[in-house]
Amino acid sequence: MYRVSLGITTSMSVETTGWIAAGADSLGADGVWIGEDIGVGQDTNTLAASVILQSKRVRVGTGIIPIAPHNTSTIARASIALQEMANGRYALGIGIGGVQDIQRIGITLRRPVTELRRTVNILRALWSGQSVSKVTELHNLREYQLRLREAVDIPVFFGVRGPKMLALAGEISDGVILSGPRDYLKKAVEMVDSAARKAGRDPSGVEKIVWVPTVPTFRGMKERTGRKIVALIVADTPSVVLDMLDLNRDDLERIRSTVSREGPKAAAAMVSREILDAFAICGSKEYMVDRFDDLSRTGATEIVLGPPYSGEWREAIREILQEVASRRGG
Repeated sequence: MYRVSLGITTSMSVETTGWIAAGADSLGADGVWIGEDIGVGQDTNTLAASVILQSKRVRVGTGIIPIAPHNTSTIARASIALQEMANGRYALGIGIGGVQDIQRIGITLRRPVTELRRTVNILRALWSGQSVSKVTELHNLREYQLRLREAVDIPVFFGVRGPKMLALAGEISDGVILSGPRDYLKKAVEMVDSAARKAGRDPSGVEKIVWVPTVPTFRGMKERTGRKIVALIVADTPSVVLDMLDLNRDDLERIRSTVSREGPKAAAAMVSREILDAFAICGSKEYMVDRFDDLSRTGATEIVLGPPYSGEWREAIREILQEVASRRGG
């Protein structure tokens, strides 16, 4: 049976993230994943520490920390502290970050796949106690060492989307955090598994976490909220991913151009039911868990519930997790 976790982001209020952190264990969630909204809201590592301290059982992961705006040595040190605080429940999720987000803060990587590979190699070398010297587009380390008493094992997950990044995830990551429309998710899992086999790995050893917007309309959340979020996601989805979809490309391009000119609210009306269902899970708790089941059959090992959070979202979380538990026989 797949795992079901709760998702929060750094742009949420402390009240919202605190309620989820404090209630995750008792609600029956399997984990809490923390997404970084680049340059907005709370600090990712501080928020992760807060969730860890307010929980006892659930896995706590970052999904993701973008590597370009953050110093790799700081990521390494923070991860060690979080893993110790969590007694082994912490997972580091990293990636490049949203295209528009990193461009907005003036960052462009010429070789993102290479830099992500280098980052993982550096992190694992540092956690094993090695001294690292590496000067690249993203790194400037000269005989840097963490001076650990013993090696630290921290699972590394990739939040990635393109074919080359997915292949890298299958080759070297402990798991991959996937987002996007249904057709793409199935192909993405296949790409990760294929790359794992090519690298001589068992594909089942690479976790596949699916994190897409969930819109529980049965508890007061408006469908238009989902349409607005999907418009923003379409605008930020790489063209290589859109090329994989069985959706009208002209409709998607109109959404992207409108978001660019006028923002996601203006583009929400252009999001058809077909596009909404492709990019989000929207409906009753039974329908939503049916979709979770479908994603599991395509290879997902974990589903992340939320955000967005609006309406009676606390009750919606409870009821969805209860529906999952009932299907597990719990």
